[in-house]
Amino acid sequence: METWSTHELYQEAASSQGDQVAAQLQAYARQLIGRNVAVVFTLGHLARITGVNYRVLHDSVNRKREAANYRMYAVAKRSGGRRFIHSVCADLFRVQQFINQEILQKCQPHPASFAFHPTGGIRKCAAMHCGAKWIFQFDLTDFFYDVTEIDVYRIFHGLGYRPLLAMEFARLCTTTHLPQGLGRLLFHRGKSDMEILEEASDSETERKFMPHPDMSRMMGVLPQGAPTSPMLSGLAARKLDDSLATYAADNGFIYTRYADDITISTSNLASARLVGKIQRNVVRRIRQSGFKENVKKTRVAGPGSKKVVLGLLVDGGAPRLSRETYHRIDRLLHASVKYDLAPTAAHEGFESAYGFYNHIAGLIAFVKDVDQERWKDFFERFKTINPPWGSDNGPKRNDIL
Repeated sequence: METWSTHELYQEAASSQGDQVAAQLQAYARQLIGRNVAVVFTLGHLARITGVNYRVLHDSVNRKREAANYRMYAVAKRSGGRRFIHSVCADLFRVQQFINQEILQKCQPHPASFAFHPTGGIRKCAAMHCGAKWIFQFDLTDFFYDVTEIDVYRIFHGLGYRPLLAMEFARLCTTTHLPQGLGRLLFHRGKSDMEILEEASDSETERKFMPHPDMSRMMGVLPQGAPTSPMLSGLAARKLDDSLATYAADNGFIYTRYADDITISTSNLASARLVGKIQRNVVRRIRQSGFKENVKKTRVAGPGSKKVVLGLLVDGGAPRLSRETYHRIDRLLHASVKYDLAPTAAHEGFESAYGFYNHIAGLIAFVKDVDQERWKDFFERFKTINPPWGSDNGPKRNDIL
C-alpha cells in the first residue's frame, strides 16, 4: 500500500487545482487513513497502484470483459448437485487481491461471524457450541449470489470511498457471468446501481463519468473463487448477524455464522414444543435480511443426538474431527498420488481435475484449523500431486492452503 503525507498531497493539489479542491482531497485521504484502508482516488489511481492496465479496469467496470475475466468450473458437492467456481484472470485477480488485503481485511467483522478473517476460524466457531443440549442449524442458499453489486457498493461507500469509486470497486468485485440456468439470480428488486449512484454522487462531473447504465436492472453478484468475495459476503451479512445475534441474546442462546452456515444453540430449552417456533423466528429474520434458507439443510439436534457443527464433533469440551473425515482425506490423497489427479477426479464424480484439486485443498485447509500434526502430514502428501495447471502457472499451493 502506498505511504505518503497528506500535507504533500495538499500542496501538490493546491498548486494545480486550488485550495478548496486541495482541502477536499486532503480530508478524503485523512478519512481513509483514519480507517486504516488504502487511499484510492480514482480508477486510474487504482490502475497505477496495482500495475494493471487502465483499459482492463475500465472495460471490467463497464461489463465488457465478463467472459475474459472469469473462467467457470464445477465442483461436485457431497450433498449432491454442483457448485460453480469462478477462476479469475491474472490482471483482475491482482486488483482483487489488493482490494482484499489493503481494504477488506482491515474491516472489523461481526463478532458472531467466524469465516474468512484472521480472528475467526472453523474451530473457534464450533467451540462456541460445545456442550450444548440443543443445536439448530440453517444453511443459506445462493449465499454469494444474494450479495449484489449494490450491497458491495454500500460497503465501500460506507468505508468513505466516493460514490463513483465505490461503484467501480463493486463492479470489479462482482460478475454477471453465471452458468446457464442461474441467470435469474442477477435480477433483483429495488433501485438500480445507476439510480443509487446518481443520488449519492458528489458532483455533476462524477455523474458524467459513471459506468454505463444497465436498463435491464441486471446486477452483478459475488463470484465464488474471487479473493474479495469471502470478506464481502461476511460484511454484506451484517444486518443478518445483528438480527440473529439480538434474537439469540434475548433468549439466552448462542449464535454463530460461518459463511452460509448458521448455528444457534442452547443448554436449556423449556419445552421441545418451542423447536418449531425457534425455527420460524430464525427463518423470518433470514428472509428479512435479504437471504434465503435452504430447507433441505435445516437441522435440529436435541438431547442424546449427535452434535456436529461445521463438520466437527462438539459433544465434548473441545471440537474434534471425526474418523470419517480423516479417512476420506487419506483416501483421496492416496488415490490422487497413485492413479494421478484426472482419473481420480473422474472416479469421484468431479467434472474437472481443477475443481477436484481445489476440493482436496479445501479439505486439508479444514484440518489445519483443528489438527496441526495431521495437517502437516496431509499437506506434504498434497505437494506431491501435480497441479492441473502445471507447475509454472496458476496459484501456488500456499495461496490455496
